[in-house]
Amino acid sequence: MSLNLVSPGIKVREVDLTVGRIDAVNDQVGAFAGPFEKGPVGEPVLIETEQDLLNTFGKPSNSDGQAEYWLSASSYLSYGGTLRVVRTDSSNLRNANYPVSTPVNLKITGQEDYNNNHATDSDWIFAAKNPGSWGNGLKVCVIDAFADQRIAIGTFGISAGFAITCSIGTSYATPNGTVENFDGYVKGIVTKVNVGNIDVKVISRHNNVTGLSTEITYASSGLNRIPDGPGNYYQLFNNVGTATSLEKFRFDGNATIGIGSTTIAFPSALDATSVNVGDLIQTLNGALSARVVGVSTGQVVIDSASPVSIASTTLVVRYTRSISDGTNGFGEGLLTGNSTVSLDWYDQQTLGLSNSTVFWKSIAPKPGTSQYAIERSGKNDEIHVVVVDENGSITGTSGNILEKYTNLSKAVDGKISPSENIYYKDYLGNVSSYIFVGTSDSVTGVKFTSIDGYVQASGGSIASGQNATGVNFGCFGNKSYSFSNGYDYSSATGGMAATLADVISSYEVFRNPAEYDINFLIAGPDGGPAIFDSQAKANRLIDIAEARKDCIACISPRKSGVVNIANSDLQTDNIIKFFDAITSSSYAVFDSGYKYMFDRFNNSFRYVPLNGDIAGLMARTSINNYPWFSPAGSSRGVINNAIKLAYNPSQAQRDLLYPKRINPVIFSPGAGILLFGDKTALSVASAFDRINVRRLFLTIEDTISRAARSQLFEFNDVITRNNFVNIVEPYLRDVKAKRGITDFLVVCDESNNTPDVIDSNQFRADIFIKPARSINFIGLTFVANRTGISFEEVVGTV
Repeated sequence: MSLNLVSPGIKVREVDLTVGRIDAVNDQVGAFAGPFEKGPVGEPVLIETEQDLLNTFGKPSNSDGQAEYWLSASSYLSYGGTLRVVRTDSSNLRNANYPVSTPVNLKITGQEDYNNNHATDSDWIFAAKNPGSWGNGLKVCVIDAFADQRIAIGTFGISAGFAITCSIGTSYATPNGTVENFDGYVKGIVTKVNVGNIDVKVISRHNNVTGLSTEITYASSGLNRIPDGPGNYYQLFNNVGTATSLEKFRFDGNATIGIGSTTIAFPSALDATSVNVGDLIQTLNGALSARVVGVSTGQVVIDSASPVSIASTTLVVRYTRSISDGTNGFGEGLLTGNSTVSLDWYDQQTLGLSNSTVFWKSIAPKPGTSQYAIERSGKNDEIHVVVVDENGSITGTSGNILEKYTNLSKAVDGKISPSENIYYKDYLGNVSSYIFVGTSDSVTGVKFTSIDGYVQASGGSIASGQNATGVNFGCFGNKSYSFSNGYDYSSATGGMAATLADVISSYEVFRNPAEYDINFLIAGPDGGPAIFDSQAKANRLIDIAEARKDCIACISPRKSGVVNIANSDLQTDNIIKFFDAITSSSYAVFDSGYKYMFDRFNNSFRYVPLNGDIAGLMARTSINNYPWFSPAGSSRGVINNAIKLAYNPSQAQRDLLYPKRINPVIFSPGAGILLFGDKTALSVASAFDRINVRRLFLTIEDTISRAARSQLFEFNDVITRNNFVNIVEPYLRDVKAKRGITDFLVVCDESNNTPDVIDSNQFRADIFIKPARSINFIGLTFVANRTGISFEEVVGTV
């Protein structure tokens, strides 16, 4: 080395000959694709247990043989391996949703699709997290600070607890940029009296109330109606009719009047005409004189400057209409009512479930304004959201609460901590397992101001999805949204039949080995209604395995050639015929049939292909032993959860199957149902026509290639080559000690790293392996000897 010293001294150089190491690889990951009840579409999801499979992709279905897909995946998981599962796509899939107005055909395949293509949709409010009819059972319940609006009004005689009912008639701007009309009323409870205004907890708001624009019907002639609106009077001119005929009135039997904090019911015995906006309501004792400002079915809304508390007594109500000659007439009727107490609005609110009553107060305290919004002069940003299994289709229990999220924010920058954003749309999209959020509810964007003493709605910067600073957010109130329009693979029929093209497209996700590490491609059930569909599916899986060169495709025969066929010779012929047309490859394993197992989810027995079990046996062998051990036989080849086989080949039939690359699965008395062969699908004689040899090379190739990555961009010199040899040889000695190989040689020197190789920026290492062979055939010879003959005389003669 160059010292680069200009005066006497010592320079220390350090050389690291330990760069690189052998890391263990996970060789028990299966890959599977098929139609499922729910779950993200087209996205490989890592599944570790059957419960994970159930939670993520739903239950097995009796429709269109879908349970065979589900139970094939479950069978593999029962051996201890992990599984990457892809839910197959379909043009018919739709997400259940709650639309803004008309039904929406919506398909969101997963989180990425939502973020890229649907986060700004404006035609739906809430949607199921992924497609399928499963989402039709969802209901989303929300509640926010619909209370605590501020209204400018005369405050004389008003105190906290009084009921307030005011008419609204105006236009307002919606969050989506349109202008809507609001013609109705708002009811609420006074929570605080201020100077010149009151804080009101809004109970309800009703639009398009019939009666505000209804003409007086009992005097059609001679009536001049000033345009309807709060405070307008109906006036009579030309003295048409007599005062007595015009001034009679009748209240509906169910009519009520809100007076102060009291609601009074009118008896049906009263004989009078209907009350209209602008009429004056009085009590004979003069305690109340109020103008009617709103009329709805069974109720009149009064403008009372001096609300009164009415005890449980009989009262007489005086009604006055203004007429042109100045004469005031009075109609009288008995009025009875009891004093009532205005209850807290939030305490009375329920989730709105159809089969049970759940109060919001049992979920969480009432929402209001978050500390984050308070610090930025914002208001009414908090919202609670609950996701419910309304009809029990998801959990089996109607009304079961699936998720609850409290004190989320309508502010897009809302935070509960510097690092945790709680904007309800983004938060639910990222955290909820069941729902996405689309546009804001259409009623959001209404706030209330006072004009000429009357409350009316107005637009403004109050929709959700804004920064909190200075914003008084609009309100949802207490609302619930029942989902619909979710479809499975056969549109509205609820079918679960996926096409061969869609299933193959799902497996194509695994073609690139750089994206996902997998060890087994599990075919599952048939590829379609014809034998060619199943053969095409098998060939495509083998093609993917050949391209990756790090996994094995597991294939079962066609169901109709094995199941419910009494003649075992015909079954043998059908199996051989099926596999004869399938590609020869050492990266595939064929089995002989189907097992009969119990489906606990549908309380039934069914036949399931064995390819999931064969992959599971290889995974279990890796877990309990080593990948280079054969997965067959009574020690490692016992099939899980099998009651019987659709086809149990005899020795003669096995002699036909085995030369055709087909591994028999048999029932052996005393041992159970087990794999009785360890051939790959390679049709030529080779060490790679055995499962243990193929898996040995897959393991050591993967392991050593990972170690070789540390040599990239190093110099191709003696140090690098020796370092690589020092990494590989100890590993292969370990494999040899564990019975995987009988001998090996690693060559990595000038003999294979010639000057031309070095100048080409290449690095070569040749690794010679003698694989251990599994025993497939056993010969036992028993020799009977004469009494006087020694064994040494006859040994070697037979």
